[in-house]
Amino acid sequence: MRKQLLLFVITCLIAGVSYGQESSMEESDFNHWSIDAGIGLTKPYRNVARDYSTATPDFLSGELGARYMFNEFFGLKAGLIYNNFQAEESTLDFTTKQYQFDIQGVIGVGRLLHFETWTQTFNLLAHGGFGVGVLDYDNISSGDHFGTALAGLTGQIKLSSRVSLNIDGTMGFNVRQNRTWDGRAQRNNEPFVFNGTIGISYYLGRNETHVDWRVRENEYLALMDSRIADLEAQIKKSREEDAQKVKDADDKLNKRVDDLDAQVALLTNADEDVIARLINEGYVNIFFDFNSSKVDKSAADAINVLRTYMMKNAGVSVNLVGYADEKGTEDYNKKLSTKRAEAVADVLAKSGIEKSRLHTEGKGEDASVDESSPNARQLARRVTFSIR
Repeated sequence: MRKQLLLFVITCLIAGVSYGQESSMEESDFNHWSIDAGIGLTKPYRNVARDYSTATPDFLSGELGARYMFNEFFGLKAGLIYNNFQAEESTLDFTTKQYQFDIQGVIGVGRLLHFETWTQTFNLLAHGGFGVGVLDYDNISSGDHFGTALAGLTGQIKLSSRVSLNIDGTMGFNVRQNRTWDGRAQRNNEPFVFNGTIGISYYLGRNETHVDWRVRENEYLALMDSRIADLEAQIKKSREEDAQKVKDADDKLNKRVDDLDAQVALLTNADEDVIARLINEGYVNIFFDFNSSKVDKSAADAINVLRTYMMKNAGVSVNLVGYADEKGTEDYNKKLSTKRAEAVADVLAKSGIEKSRLHTEGKGEDASVDESSPNARQLARRVTFSIR
């Protein structure tokens, strides 16, 4: 943990200084300075004397500093930190104050990760560096001087062109701290302290925008073009998948039709006399809704049987005889039954049967059914066939 923290701190400082040397004239259109201030809670870890313990969390922690960003990616800041450590109520009492000065490198993580492509309100900074400080104990006259290495993250919320709200978490690792946090004993562990604060950045300068919120238009447009290209590729893929699904559905439907044709053809080839007898004896019928001459999808099987038989037997013709139930006048039922026979003939003609082989007739009311039964009346509304 200690080596990793030191490596991160060194990286922040080197990056800030290095990229600061490469700052171009283009950055002159943006403000670079800010005053950063925050207040919050603190918690020291490890390194307390027996029978002593610090409050969790402890109030108060405060920080004040100045930050200079060379560009939206890297910068430096110098700051003052104040921490006040007090004992928990259940342990022996003590009060210790920490005063600290530090210099840190700053990395614009939000800009490195292109937050600007989805928000102009949120940003993220990482920071790390070194400092020096003093601990002022309540029980001894001499202070405890130390060095420190720090690293942390700052979340930013833009409130205006001049102000952003900051939420910061910083971990400090103290070196050369000779006494425990309470000052009662010699140090026996490597001490850490965590500060969590909320505060503001106030941007200085004559320009409208600080580099914290800068958007490089060329990079932004290139990134957006890339994302649009990805989106178009996804849309194209989705359309291709949808087209394939439609094709598969069509193929499946066509296969079912072909299977039905094959089954009817197989039945016809097996015994055409049986098919002819079934047709002539009234087992092949097409039924209609009340007061309707429309041929619906339920008639497909019967029409297909008749069509297949006539295609196999080119020399035969068929009588199509229409019927109606007892509802309506004799003249009306005659016309309705004729329309039903002609409607079926039209379907057969469109399927490839010569119209000359189809003879239609309307018989009107079918008096052979029980007029008092709705189911019987349904059977009366039909077209039946006979082979000539």
